[in-house]
Amino acid sequence: MCSATALILGSIALSACGNSSPCADPNVLAKVKELFDQQEFGQFMPIPPKVFMVQDKTATFIGAGQENGKNRCSVVVTSDVIEMMRFTEQATEEEIVRIKQEAAKRNFPLTKDYLTNYAVQPLASGQNYVTLLK
Repeated sequence: MCSATALILGSIALSACGNSSPCADPNVLAKVKELFDQQEFGQFMPIPPKVFMVQDKTATFIGAGQENGKNRCSVVVTSDVIEMMRFTEQATEEEIVRIKQEAAKRNFPLTKDYLTNYAVQPLASGQNYVTLLK
């Protein structure tokens, strides 16, 4: 019981320090993006970097598992509709220009945010094991 309390308090202390939290680690966030890309388009399709963007400043510690030491985290991943259209070749550049103009006139957003939950488990090697949560 005492070690579980220490684990929780340690995780809370890490999350309060900002960058020392594994949730906001750049390598962890890069893995979250990689896993998100794979979830949306499959493992073998390379996705251009601007289609989905991890908003690293939104990385948040949610809680820690008492029995396994996993940190539960969340981050906002933004998809860019225009970049998605370019990637999937759904519109020509002329159509994209027209879509941007119409979206501006109608105050229609060309991005969509996804709150993405993930778990980070520190390994003995110093690396982190990252899993997207459903």
